[in-house]
Amino acid sequence: MITCEEFFLEFGEYLENRVSPEVRKELELHVSQCRVCQVLYDSSCKTVKIVTESGSFDLPKSVSDPIIDRVMARLRKDFKAVEIHHSQP
Repeated sequence: MITCEEFFLEFGEYLENRVSPEVRKELELHVSQCRVCQVLYDSSCKTVKIVTESGSFDLPKSVSDPIIDRVMARLRKDFKAVEIHHSQP
């Protein structure tokens, strides 16, 4: 089974449906067995759904990509903090 770090490295691509079937299977297996990653997955899916279904605005890729990059950087930072917290006795 893949690690949380490996899951997180592929997570953005997974949400964009840009992973191979083999990688998708590994990610889905991991998220089914890891509570931390399950919470991240659920929260992200809900956020994406709210934003995409609102239909209130469309951003050009040149605007949305930097926002997505910043959000993913923040998620990586938060994930590292959670990972450090869980590894301490």
